[in-house]
Amino acid sequence: MLTFTNLTRAPEIGANSYLLEADGSSVLLDSGMHPRLDGWAATPLLDRIPKRLETILVSHAHHDHIGSLPLVTAAHPKAKVWLTSATSALAEPLLHNSVNVMTRERREKGNADYPLYTHRGVDDCVVTWEHMPLQRPLRPNGGDLEFVFHDAGHVLGSVLTEIRHQGKRALYTGDLNLQRQTLMLSAQPPAGPLDTVIMETTRGAQANPPQQDRAFFEEELLSAIRATFARGGAVLMPVFALGKTQEMLALLHQARLDGKIPPAPIYIGGLGRVLTEVYDRQRSLAPRQQAGLRLIAEVQPETFDPRRIPTLRPRAGHIYLVSSGMMTPHTTSHSIARLFFPREHDSIFFVGYTEPSSPAGQLRATGQGGQLDWGDSSGPLPVKCEVRYFDLTAHATREELVRWVCQSAQPSKVLLVHGDPEAQSWFASTLARERPGMEIVQPPPGQPIPLF
Repeated sequence: MLTFTNLTRAPEIGANSYLLEADGSSVLLDSGMHPRLDGWAATPLLDRIPKRLETILVSHAHHDHIGSLPLVTAAHPKAKVWLTSATSALAEPLLHNSVNVMTRERREKGNADYPLYTHRGVDDCVVTWEHMPLQRPLRPNGGDLEFVFHDAGHVLGSVLTEIRHQGKRALYTGDLNLQRQTLMLSAQPPAGPLDTVIMETTRGAQANPPQQDRAFFEEELLSAIRATFARGGAVLMPVFALGKTQEMLALLHQARLDGKIPPAPIYIGGLGRVLTEVYDRQRSLAPRQQAGLRLIAEVQPETFDPRRIPTLRPRAGHIYLVSSGMMTPHTTSHSIARLFFPREHDSIFFVGYTEPSSPAGQLRATGQGGQLDWGDSSGPLPVKCEVRYFDLTAHATREELVRWVCQSAQPSKVLLVHGDPEAQSWFASTLARERPGMEIVQPPPGQPIPLF
């Protein structure tokens, strides 16, 4: 029997990691770090991973899917890590950046646990990585388990993982997108019917309004940028260094070419530049649109130096496309935002997911005209600049996922993971209504359950 164990500590968007066990073999799907917790509390249930772990499969390079990988490979040095070449190229600098962040937090917050691993630990982890191309079956150690990667359409190198065992098939989605982005193509799932789907539920609590697709929000964003520039303002767009930075650079570049926005200077962060260079080097090696577009050479973004912030005066017609997307304290977007708050002609535009309790989520909820605690000793700050959200998601909408599951994948069982309780609850009730005979499971943390 093939069993599945959810190694996240709670049913939420957390430290994504899942264990497969069959006939003495063990395989780990992802090894993430919780984006909202600190220290060891942010890791998966590492003690539930058996000593005999042989194989680790990585869906993509976002921190909530790779952040604890050096810990796992250090504890299981014989385990091989399989990932696409693009994910490998992106994950290495991201893990080194995580060491820098943890080291800074130890210094600034006094967190004695940090760093959970070192730069040497990351280097030792990378040695265990093997590149796995799409559509090529992998059978670790010649056993009964077989795996195939399919394009997930989320970020460069992201994959859906097909699991084959004794004539049955399951699919672990990781994070997927079923519609095109500016650079990423839509996901290419394997043909159904499948026996089981292990499905992300990120957007389960967020309805997709009719007639408001990606093209709609792209035009709305460009219109809002033009309006900001027309009144003499600048634009701050808090973004993740991986994925959203590159998508927005491509979108803004095309808009400049089409005359939809003026040739505005665009600033990106240092890590954003490093990862954008990976997108350029991998542009013909991983599925994406505009494979000929070299973002650094053709968009020519300027790299923003955070040391400029004390003397920065946002300039009219400039776009600051900087991290973090959640506006975590001490990040560039958090620090620059304070300069935008008192300026009515400036704008802060959100283009991706913002966790409600994060500074970005709180700013979205506060909006223009409100007051917000931004960590200043003088108290809450008035927000006079424009604040808007444009749904340019890199995740499939909940409506798309339900349609895909019911019409294409047609599994007899669905495991709901990677979503907060409200999101998982919506999928559970909706799928039960749409497919009454389907078995719907919300896997409890740490408890093995049959996959088929």
